[in-house]
Amino acid sequence: MKKGLKLFTILGIDIRLHYSWWIIFAILTWSLSTAFFPVFFPTYTSIEYWVMGVISSLLLFVSVLLHELSHSIVARFRKIKVESITLFFFGGVAGITREDLEPASEFLMAIAGPIFSFSIAGLFYLIYAFNGNGYLHAISYYLYQINFIVGAFNLVPGYPLDGGRAFRAILFWHYKDLRKATRIASYGGRIVALLLIVLGILTFSGGGLWFILIGMFLYFIAGASYEQVVIKEALGKISLKELIQKKFLTLDPSMSFSNFLQKYKNTEVDVFVVKGKNFLGLLDIKQISKVPPKIQSRITLRQITPGYNSVDSLKPSQSVYDAFRLFSERNMEVLPVMEKGKLSGIVSQKAVINRLLWELKFSRKDI
Repeated sequence: MKKGLKLFTILGIDIRLHYSWWIIFAILTWSLSTAFFPVFFPTYTSIEYWVMGVISSLLLFVSVLLHELSHSIVARFRKIKVESITLFFFGGVAGITREDLEPASEFLMAIAGPIFSFSIAGLFYLIYAFNGNGYLHAISYYLYQINFIVGAFNLVPGYPLDGGRAFRAILFWHYKDLRKATRIASYGGRIVALLLIVLGILTFSGGGLWFILIGMFLYFIAGASYEQVVIKEALGKISLKELIQKKFLTLDPSMSFSNFLQKYKNTEVDVFVVKGKNFLGLLDIKQISKVPPKIQSRITLRQITPGYNSVDSLKPSQSVYDAFRLFSERNMEVLPVMEKGKLSGIVSQKAVINRLLWELKFSRKDI
């Protein structure tokens, strides 16, 4: 998952911040500053409560980041590549390209997070116990509790919580069937999510909104995670060579946009290969900006066509699932297929989606 603001890179892993984090950060800071700290530590001023609220929210963010990094460090030891971590306030999503992990690897990766959360909860408890007053006392009081809750909550056997991932690893080891294991574990995740939503509704006046938000988030991710496994199983073993379009219209980069319009405006083709001696790109008429009539004769196709170096490309040796993932990350309908630095063909998002529909509709396994 590459959506979100990139903050920095740690151990070669891009750390990204999802846009929803800012909303939750504001709500949490407000809640801590106006309710939590004034109730448990009534001797401070309003400004001091807001300072403690902001610091506590930021330290919770750091705790969540370290929780997710603990998963990634274990993944590195197991020779599993982690490209990025996208942080929500309720947790994070690691950009691991492989979904069919060995049961032992997934189990160890899963339990690393709760173990870390319990460890940091213990650290903050010691700070709270041995520091009798001041901001640090109040902040550590909150952080040791919330990190313990994060660790305990993540042990619940509902996918994609850490406990759910460990549960899936055990199921995968037992059944030797990743789809079945994910289906059972994701059902557990949805049940947990629905229970949280119901609990949130029943306790809405007492802070139940958090349960509702977490429940909705968990329910969505549980379903999406299972769908990803189904798609991977459907497309992962299909060679991209089956969908490569070898025949395509090739245009000269020096052609003016006005000549291009005059010649091809009545064709059904909407993507063209623009190829010259030192240039290669894909021109998608749905992606280019509007070109004013007054300058159409002066604009060349090269000026409005992104070169293939500016977009990700595919290789014939890759699978259709690789193409599906790339299309889901890029706002493009066609991607170039390159082999040894030369254009081998193009593949369209429509062709990939059509193949997925065929595979799901006529697959022997039930979804």
